[in-house]
Amino acid sequence: MLTLAQLHGQPEIFHSIQGEGVSQGTPCVFLRLADCNLACSWCDTAYSWNGTVPGVRLTPEKAAELALRYPCRRLVLTGGEPLIQQKVLPTLLRLLPDHAVELETNGTIMPDAELLERITQFNVSPKLPHSGNETARTWKPDILRRLASTEKAWFKFVVACEEDVKTALRQASGADIPAERILLMPLASTRAELDAMRAQTVEWCLRYGLRFSDRLHIAIWDSKKGV
Repeated sequence: MLTLAQLHGQPEIFHSIQGEGVSQGTPCVFLRLADCNLACSWCDTAYSWNGTVPGVRLTPEKAAELALRYPCRRLVLTGGEPLIQQKVLPTLLRLLPDHAVELETNGTIMPDAELLERITQFNVSPKLPHSGNETARTWKPDILRRLASTEKAWFKFVVACEEDVKTALRQASGADIPAERILLMPLASTRAELDAMRAQTVEWCLRYGLRFSDRLHIAIWDSKKGV
């Protein structure tokens, strides 16, 4: 069984554009899994893991059926932390053989061999100290190094100040993450916060030769969920 986050009394599966990372703007079907092994202070989907809303248990067959209702063959597995449920994910993905699959992860759990092969794109978001988590829990260089070696992984760092950028670069170097695979994304959960941070984050990208990631879903819909 899979446990999905619940939104408005229903499993959180929706059709939208990818708001972040290298495929931003691309139509996708999102499947938000429940539970996370971290607890970021600024998480904007904390309801998926903090126990305030119970998860919804579905068979892989039912989850695949719901995903197939949308006229789109690109699936994003998001969370929470999807790899907490990785033992069930191959069963789900075998039911969706024509889907390209993005997996969003915090980079602290090693995907198994089947997922390393099957996933089209890993969107890895290692957490910096401002997340409020202990570094020993968030920073797993061996796992990040393995993900980088697939050449299917992109590494997105949420930044609030230039010191965050410098920390991200130091840590990335220690995990053999190439600079061309790094994206900087503003720390922002509302449209107003994003507007305030966007230009400064672009300036850091130009200064350090890194890619910029917007948060298009926030720019368009503000803090609305399920989009």
